Amino acid sequence: MRRGHKRAIVAIAHKILKTVFLLISRQTHYRDSATDFEALSVARNAPRWLKMLKKHGFIPAAA
Repeated sequence: MRRGHKRAIVAIAHKILKTVFLLISRQTHYRDSATDFEALSVARNAPRWLKMLKKHGFIPAAA
């Protein structure tokens, strides 16, 4: 038997509220286990880091 659209919305809202309650009670930030945040940070910042290394002479500039 199908439960209905509104009941599914309430079930999802309940899951979200449980997660938010745990995060607040533990005073932590949400970390998605499927995402590698360190790799994303490196990919986003690497061009800037390389540019600054070249600017300060740690990496020779291409001729």
